[in-house]
Amino acid sequence: MPVRTIPELQRLFAGHGVRTLYVKHLAPRQDNDKNQIYLGKGLDGILNLFPARIVERSASESVAKPRSSSGKPKLEALIDLAWMGHEGRLERVPGARIIDYFQYPEARLSGFLAGCATAPDALRRASLATYGRRILVLGTAPSGTVIGMVLAERDDPLVRDFPELPVLAAVPVFRVLSTAAAAGVAPLDLLLSELRAIVSAGWHPSVILKPGASAPVPFKGNQGAGYTLEALLGVAANAAKEPDAHGYEIKSYRGSRISLMTPTPDGGYQGDHSFREFMAHYGRPAIKGDGSRRFTGLHRVGKVCSSTGFELRVKGYDPASDTFDADAGIAAEMVDPATGDIVASWSLERLANSWNAKHASALYVFAEARDAAGEIQYRYASEALIGEGTDVFRLLRAIHTGLVYYDPADSVYADGEQKVRPQWRMSSANLERTMGKLYSEVRRVTL
Repeated sequence: MPVRTIPELQRLFAGHGVRTLYVKHLAPRQDNDKNQIYLGKGLDGILNLFPARIVERSASESVAKPRSSSGKPKLEALIDLAWMGHEGRLERVPGARIIDYFQYPEARLSGFLAGCATAPDALRRASLATYGRRILVLGTAPSGTVIGMVLAERDDPLVRDFPELPVLAAVPVFRVLSTAAAAGVAPLDLLLSELRAIVSAGWHPSVILKPGASAPVPFKGNQGAGYTLEALLGVAANAAKEPDAHGYEIKSYRGSRISLMTPTPDGGYQGDHSFREFMAHYGRPAIKGDGSRRFTGLHRVGKVCSSTGFELRVKGYDPASDTFDADAGIAAEMVDPATGDIVASWSLERLANSWNAKHASALYVFAEARDAAGEIQYRYASEALIGEGTDVFRLLRAIHTGLVYYDPADSVYADGEQKVRPQWRMSSANLERTMGKLYSEVRRVTL
C-alpha cells in the first residue's frame, strides 16, 4: 500500500526498532543498479552510520583522474541490508556493501538488488522513467540490520509533498528524521533537550540499564559514569549495534584519559598467539608478588614506554606527503626497538571495524563523581563537545602524532582468571584540539 504521510513512514521503521532515519533524494538519472548509489565524496562519516564489516580491496591503480591517488587502499564495507515492503515485511540482500573509491574520491552503495526477489524495482536503471522522483530511506535496527525503503513519486503520495528535513552534518548527502518526533526536528535537538534535563537535575545515583530490562539497577565500577548517562537516556548497556541516542555516540569521561575503543591485536606476537601465551612471554610479575602478571604502560609513536621498552609506529603512512601506501601494508604496530620484533599489530581492517562502529557523530561530556553516604553518584558538565564525520585514516594520523595512544591493562591473576583490556585512548586535556584531528567538524554546545 502507498506511503502517504511522514507518520506512516515513521511507524513502519519504528516497528522494527529503528530510531533514526537517513533520507536521500535520489538523482534522476543516476543512483541505480548500474551506476550504484552515491553516498558522498569519501568515507568521512558514512561507514559509521551503519554497522558493517570492513575489508580491504586491491589498491587503486587509476592515474586517469586528476585527483587520483595511486596505491591508496580501497575499503569495502559489507552491510546486513534488508529491504522493507510497504506492509513492513523485510527481505535481506546477501551482497550489499559500501565501496570506497579512494581515487575519485567517493563512496557508493553497491550490490543492493541481487538475490532479493522483492528489492525495489525503482532502483533499476531500466525502470527509472517509470517511477518519477525517488527517495531512499535507511535506518538501523537494534540487531544491526540496515533497513531500507524506496519511496517513488508514482506510487507514494508522500514523495510529491515531502517535507524539508535537517541535513546530517556528518554525511551531508543525507537528511535526517527521528521516528519519535515531528519532521524538521533535528535528532541533535532531541538529544540536547534530554541531556539538558539530565544536567539540570544534578546528581544521579550510579546505575546500569541491562539489555531487556525494564528499569536500571545500581552499578558499582569504574564505568559507572557512562552506564548511568546511557541509562538516563534510555540506552541499554552494550546492547545496540548503532550509536547510543538519536544517531550520536555518547562518551562521558572522568580524569585525564578518555577510552575510545578496545580492539584486540590481529598481528604480531600477540595476534599470532593466545592471550595466555602472550602474557607468559611479555607480561611482568605484579609488584605485590602474588603470582599474577600484568602488561601495562602508555605507548605512543616515537616514544619508548618506560614500563615495557616498546613503542608504537604506523606502518604504511608517510607524514611528509600525508599519504598511505597500501602495497606496504597499513597497520598500527607495537615494536621492540631493541630487536625489531613486532609485539602486537592492528591491521587497517581491524582498526576500521572498531573505530567505524559508532563514531560518525559523537558527544563528549565531562562527569563528576561523589560518595553520598556509601552511594556513588554522578553529575554531568553544562558544556559538551560534538564531533561529526570521521574515518580510520583520521584515526591513524592521530595515532602517528601521539594524540591517540595505546594504554593496555592486561592481567592474568594468580588464580588463572584473565582480564583482556587493549585500550586505545586520548587525553582529555586540549580535547577540542584533539577532536579536531579526529573529526571533520567539532563544536561546543551548552547543556
